Formats: sequence, structure tokens, C-alpha cells
Amino acid sequence: MRLRTFFALCGAALIGLAARAWAATQTAQGMKTQRAWLKSHFSRQAGKLPFSFSYADQPSAALLRSWRVAQPRPSASPALTRHRLIWTDPDTGLEVRLEGIEFRRHPVVEWVVYLKNTGAKDTPILQDIRALDTAVDAPAGGAVVHYARGATCSMDDYQPLTQAMGPGAKLHVQPGGGRSSSDFLPFFNLESLPPGGVILGLGWSGEWAADFTVEAPPRIRLAAGLAQTRLKLQPGEEIRTPRIALLFYEGDWIRGQNLWRRFVLEHHRPRVNGQPLQPPVFNGNWGGTPAASHLANIKAILAHDLPIDAYWIDAEWFGTGPWPVNPGNWQVKQDLYPAGFKLLSDLLHQSGKRLLLWFEPERVCEGTPWAAELGRWLLALPKERRYYNWGDRHSFPDWVTSESRRNQIQEGDRLFNLALPAARQFLTDFISSRITEFGLDCYRHDANIAPLEFWRAADAPDRQGLTEIHWVEGLYAFWDELLRRHPHLIIDNCASGGRRIDLETISRSTPFWRTDFPGDPVGKQCHTYGISFWVPLNATGGVRLGRDSDYAWWSSVSSSIAFELFGNGDAPQGRPVPETFPFAKARTTLQQYRALQPYFLGDYYPLTPYTKAADAWMAWQLHRSDLGAGLVQAFRRAKSPERAVQLRLQGLAAKTRYVLRRLGAPETEELSGQDLMQAGLRVPINDQPGAAVIVYEKAAGQASQQRQSR
Repeated sequence: MRLRTFFALCGAALIGLAARAWAATQTAQGMKTQRAWLKSHFSRQAGKLPFSFSYADQPSAALLRSWRVAQPRPSASPALTRHRLIWTDPDTGLEVRLEGIEFRRHPVVEWVVYLKNTGAKDTPILQDIRALDTAVDAPAGGAVVHYARGATCSMDDYQPLTQAMGPGAKLHVQPGGGRSSSDFLPFFNLESLPPGGVILGLGWSGEWAADFTVEAPPRIRLAAGLAQTRLKLQPGEEIRTPRIALLFYEGDWIRGQNLWRRFVLEHHRPRVNGQPLQPPVFNGNWGGTPAASHLANIKAILAHDLPIDAYWIDAEWFGTGPWPVNPGNWQVKQDLYPAGFKLLSDLLHQSGKRLLLWFEPERVCEGTPWAAELGRWLLALPKERRYYNWGDRHSFPDWVTSESRRNQIQEGDRLFNLALPAARQFLTDFISSRITEFGLDCYRHDANIAPLEFWRAADAPDRQGLTEIHWVEGLYAFWDELLRRHPHLIIDNCASGGRRIDLETISRSTPFWRTDFPGDPVGKQCHTYGISFWVPLNATGGVRLGRDSDYAWWSSVSSSIAFELFGNGDAPQGRPVPETFPFAKARTTLQQYRALQPYFLGDYYPLTPYTKAADAWMAWQLHRSDLGAGLVQAFRRAKSPERAVQLRLQGLAAKTRYVLRRLGAPETEELSGQDLMQAGLRVPINDQPGAAVIVYEKAAGQASQQRQSR
């Protein structure tokens, strides 16, 4: 037996055994651990604190014991309780405020630390500010950290990673470049043996850092915060740390991941008009397309009753030159859109559909009006620190090399300084006015340069980290104000394709273009496999509905999708779309997907190991325990010799019988939950490559009465 096959089989067995052991439901022990942790870390009598810093070269743990401390009465609601602890240095006036949240339905504690100078002069130096600094038990059986790569425009985006934490082990992780998910996602699962663990989620849309260190057994220290802080605070100045969330779980790590998914969907899901965001389905189009073509496309979509939610218009609709060298000139191109965008949004709104438009407000290029008029609000770099020029090769594998260079800065780039209140007010008013003028429902916020170099170049030696802190605070204030003014608004968070995903951004926005590596079906399968552990709401694109294969389509879908329907050449200058276009197939495919979409908000179980190999299968399951139903997606890749696999499903009720149906086939099969979890489900695929989607639900008489979406 080949080694690769041997390890694949071992991995599949481990995944199956672990995931069957627990359903993703809450237990008393998890909540008990949460309350015990709160008691030991969130009271004025607590012997431990969940954060640390150095102040005037003294450790905070020693200093805070002698400072004045106040603990206001907690404020409670049915879903959560808010806790506050406030320490004040009687000598310098530094106030340290810990604001924490205890969740009632989830074994989660969440907090942010605020530091404010209430004195009359600058504070001494604050440094090494860690929003999280705590130790957890690591039983004799050992521990493993589960985490994932970020998005660097490659096949490897969101690849699951593990690090064994044996004696003396250390793990240091940070994203690189100042966007929170460039090299790694800011989410971690510290699994211990016997089964159980803690999940760490970071909310910081800048350069965070996380460290896991095995101390004297059996302890592992978790520390996380900004990667670099050494600063003084001026009178009245306040800063905040990254947001920290800890989720405590029993059982295997897959169970922990599904508890995390449920927590994110309930408490960190964007809201639209006060309601949880329902993932939209987008038809994507390039911004350099004439408005007449867009009108023809929209009319064709409406005439053929294609069930989409939003019409997506991307870059190159603005300025006087080609993107990417003209952000900073936000004049609508009159030759493309002589009447602006209101004609398009009005037509869409008549049928209850939405309009999405692309912006890149952070990057301001030399030679544009904003560069000339708003120079006082722009951050620059010395020429010797501007590293690269854009590549122009867009075929694989050159595309990866060219695209990944966007972690660097091109010579003409400037960074809009969101740290300045006046600049932020200007940008908020500008984007808000375009939302109103254009009739926008979805604001697509891209960010194609890495900001870290700009931030650090702007900091004085005794203010290191401050520009980043105020800039990131400004980004949140900018988005929050847009959402307050426009409650209907959906924010699409791109950042060169998925490079700014964290707990704060997914609370306000959704990565509907999760990677700039959208063209390869195997890559998309790998991306979905990895990101689904951490970010339930996400999407990709690069597939042509009705024209690409079913294998390409089902490799592309997740909780949402941004697909192409008509290319620029299909309806040039507004001429009708060709009658030969397969509208019926496109409509059927969309209807199939829309019926399955609610399952993508369920629990996630990988059914095969992660692999990029062309001669392998990949499969996963999405299960809605509230509906007693779910789906299985399986992919046979181009060089796989196996015509069928046996997949052991997870999270089912052993004594319940389930009816299974393969999408596109009339036949059904009925099996017990025990059979499906132990013997498994045989899935044949004759096509090479090929895809199978199997839907299951409880048999008649056993079906759940709950049919609503989450």
C-alpha cells in the first residue's frame, strides 16, 4: 500500500471515530467550565487576569494589585451578561477597563481591554499589550493546536494545519502585512487528550500575533494581542485591544468546531434591517461593462425567472484609466454609465433584487484627485520601502505569483488614514452618499495593499502600534456608521480575496469573494473544506452557470456563491443575450442550490481527509439537527481510479431512519442513522472528474416540525 493512501485511510478513520463521539449540542460541563473560568478571571478578587501588559517596565499583574479597582453591577439580558472591571493608577491616571461578555446559550467568554489616560500628562510607556494571557491545563495525554492558513491567492488558502504541543513546544502565528487573515486565520482550537479543549477567536483587523507555549507540565500558555506595541498615551487618549473569544468544549475537536459555528451564527452574524443575514446568491459582472449590457443582462435574468438575490458590478467602473492604478478617482465613467447606476438599481428593486458595487477606498493612487486634494489624510512610504510592481500574467501558475505580490506596495500607492476622525467622516459621508445616489444594497469593500508598512512608518519610537490601533478602530467606526445610516446594507469584505477575516469583520461583513484563486475546482473544494471549520458564511466565484460542468458548479458553492452568467461578449452594447443560452439549465441548477442553501448553516463534518491530490476523493457533510436533515457533497477528482467511496456520516440519531436522495435522480434509499454512521453510505461517481450531492431527511413520521431557516 502506498504511504499516501495509508495515511489517507488513517486520517479518514480518525475523523470518523472522533466526530461520531459527540453531537454538537451543549452540555452542562461546558457551561460549568465557562462559569468557573469567569469566576477566576473576571472578579476583583480573582487571582488571575486574562490579559497582561508592561507599564513603566513593570508587569501589569503586580501593578494592578495596588491600583484602585471598581466592579460595576453586571448587566444581563436573556442571551448574555456583560461584566466590567476598572482599574485606575492613582499616580498617572491610567485607566484599564476590562469589558467582558458571558453568553447564556454558549460556553463562551468574550472581552476587550481598553486603556485610557485620564491624567494631565503623557503616560509612561505601555508595551507588550496582550489582550489574552492565560494558562490552561494540558493533560498527560498531550495537546494539539488546530488552525488554518489564510488567503494568499493559492491552492493552499484555508488549508487545515495542526501543531502537536509536546514538552517544550512553542507555536507563534501572525498574519503578515497588517490584514488579519493573509497568512493565517485568527482562529485556533487547542484540543487536549482526553477529549476536550478551548477555541480561541481573535477580532482584530490588523497585525495580531498569537503564541502557544508549553510551560511546566501540565500547563500551556495562550497569549495573543497586537504584534507590536510600545507607546505612551496622551491626556484623554484611549486605545483598545483585539477582541478575544474563548469557547470551552468537551469531546473531540470537530464537536468544538461545530459549537464555534453555532456561536458565530448566533452572535457574530451581520444583520440586515435588524434580521440575521440570509446568504445572498450573486450574479457577478465586471465593472468595465457598459450599462446597456448590464440592463440587457438584468432583463434576461428577470424574463427567465432566475432566482438570484443580487447583481454584482465589480471594478473598473470609475476614473479615467484602467484599474488598478486609479483608486482615488471615483468619478463614474461616462462612456460606460452615462446615467449612473440608478437605472440598474431601480430595475432590480422592482423585482426585489439588489445591486452590489465594488469600491477600494483605502488605496489612493498618485495622480488622482484624492491624492491631490486629500494629501493631509494620506499615509505614504519612503521610496526605498515601496517594493514591487503589479504583474500582468493571469494564467496558472503565474497568476498565483503575480497576485500574491499584493502583500507588498507599489510605488504610487498611498493609504487613506482612517485613524483621523476628519478623514473618516469624509469617507463615511462620501460612501454613504454613493449608496443613496446609486441605490446600492451591497457595498463591496476591497483592500489591495498591505497597510502594515504604512502604519509603522507613521509611528514615532514612543508611539509604536498607535497608528494601527486608531486606524483599525476607525475602520470599525466607518462600517458601523454606514450600517447605522443604511440598515438594509450588506457589506462584502474582500481585501484581495479573503485577507481581512476575523471576529470583528465577520460581525459586520461577509467574505463573498474569499480568495483571489477562484478558477480551479480542486482549489475551491480545498478552500471550502478548510474555511468551513471557522467561517460559516462565505462565498467564491469564477464559475459560469449553465455553461460550466456540474463538477465545476458544485465545487464552487458554499453558504453563498457569486457566479457568472453572461460574459462581456454575450451581450455587447446591450444587444440581446443569444437565444442559445441554456436558461432552463441555469434556472434548474439555481433552484436546486437554493433549496439546499439552508443546510450550509448547519454543523460541518469532513468525511475524508484534506488533500490537494488529483487522484483522490473529497467529501463533507452539512447537518441541520433542528431539521433532522442535511446534505453530503462528494467529489471524484480527475485522476482518481476509485469509482465509489464509503462515507460514514456524522451527527445523526442512531435509531432514526433517514430517506436519502441523490440530486438529479428520482430513486430514494432509506437507512438508519446507525447504519449511516457505522457502515456508511456508498457513493458512486462514474464521471472523472465528477460530483455527487446527496440530500437526506428523517423518514415520514419522524420528521422535525421545525422547518424554518436559522
